[in-house]
Amino acid sequence: MPIFDLNVTLGRTASPAGAPFETPEQLLEEMHRLRIDEALVCHAIALEADVEYGNALLIEQVRGHADLFPCWVMAPPAFGDLPDAGAWVERARAAGVRAVRLVPRHSHYCLGTWCTGPLLGPLEHARLPVLLDFGEHHWSQSPIPWNDVLEICRRFPALDVVVLGVSVGDTRNACAALREAANLYLESHAFALPGLYGLMAREGWIERVLFGTGMPPCAGENRVFQLLHSGLKQSGLTAASWRNAHRVLHLDAMPATDHLRREPVSWPRGAVLDIHAHYGSWEATSSPVKRPEDIVEAMHRCGVHKLIGSSFTAIHGETRLGNEQTAHVVRKYPDFLFGYCVINPNFPRETAGELDRCFEGAENFVGLKFHCGLHGKPVHDAGYAKALAYANEHALPVLVHAHGDDHWTEITQRYPNAPFIAAHACAWNGWEPEPPVITLAGEIDNLYLDVAGSAAWRTALARLVARTGVRKVLYGSDYPMFDLAFELGRVAMADLSDLEKLAICGGNAARLFTRVT
Repeated sequence: MPIFDLNVTLGRTASPAGAPFETPEQLLEEMHRLRIDEALVCHAIALEADVEYGNALLIEQVRGHADLFPCWVMAPPAFGDLPDAGAWVERARAAGVRAVRLVPRHSHYCLGTWCTGPLLGPLEHARLPVLLDFGEHHWSQSPIPWNDVLEICRRFPALDVVVLGVSVGDTRNACAALREAANLYLESHAFALPGLYGLMAREGWIERVLFGTGMPPCAGENRVFQLLHSGLKQSGLTAASWRNAHRVLHLDAMPATDHLRREPVSWPRGAVLDIHAHYGSWEATSSPVKRPEDIVEAMHRCGVHKLIGSSFTAIHGETRLGNEQTAHVVRKYPDFLFGYCVINPNFPRETAGELDRCFEGAENFVGLKFHCGLHGKPVHDAGYAKALAYANEHALPVLVHAHGDDHWTEITQRYPNAPFIAAHACAWNGWEPEPPVITLAGEIDNLYLDVAGSAAWRTALARLVARTGVRKVLYGSDYPMFDLAFELGRVAMADLSDLEKLAICGGNAARLFTRVT
């Protein structure tokens, strides 16, 4: 099964986050490591600065590389600043360009057809698909103007329109838009929805999903692993991995290589323990996962052996009811599912009751969960003191979604027997100044980090391991906000040793979570 990557950038960027590919050879080396056979490529200068010069650089650099296909960046000409649209499109076709990328945030224009129509018309006539790029964004942000996207699809029905960077926060809009426009496609690099490919197949949309990595700055390993553990039948897997891209880009020949066939993805087999997941429902991400059996099925499909979760209901206010929900879930699958007891510092009188209910009256509770961000209190707040004393007495791990003003040194020294795990710490891109918690994790014996729900920047995990030591980093997925395989792939296919992968995926957690059996 070959893999075609629809979303790759070549060339040095202003900020080196993600380790840019300065030459085609560097890009091809990484593609080979990740078993990616072909790619549609833009140039960083065209995306960030000079469109025409960047496009020219691209053609020069990919010449002679049959597995790299050029994608030009264009913008609607305003007053003669760019070439005439019709002539520009003809130049692109003559240069072998396979698609055109529009980046409204860079060139400062509205996507409405009253602005983009004079360019989109010639592109439709030339059968050059359009990639709409709205930039990397947090899943909770919604920069995609879906009304404009649908207007383009309707006004230009013979034009294939591909939206790049759809995230889990775009799920409702994206699914509704697919029902409205038959010429709309979604690129997958930021769409880490649990069971994404299976969901698309069930809805009859697998032919409109195009695989992409967003390299760089994004790590390709997450995206490849998510695809390979999609659970799709062979026909659907072939469609998503390369056939859809070939159809949209009008590529007639089969891919010349199939790296997966020659060198299948393998990684050291050891117990995988996901230390950061959730139970229940949170409509902000429109996750389709509701039942305990769905969680266990996903674990088996993705190679996760045990999972520790907290209730969405518990962290959002109804602490007691949410902890009861967790107890019900883990009771149903005690060999696979474990729970966190959530503590809300705003209701300190309830703490003793929750500790007793979870750790004395229920089974499979193995640690505490503090969501300092939602609760509005730092980890050293007095409202957490009783729970932390209990954790210290019983050596219970404490998973903390940080507040931002947490006194880590003070609190870890006061409770030395409690392992503290700072959630989402791997959002660091590896280049910008590291957050204080990363620095402290390298210095404080009982402070750890998890990789859950991170942006997954390319090379950042290896830099993190080098900075803190591998024993301080633990695998977590934030499931069901994100697919289990998405974050697991970041470790399983990382440029790390087998021993380092085993430690992150389960060895470190097994050392800390002594109640997980």
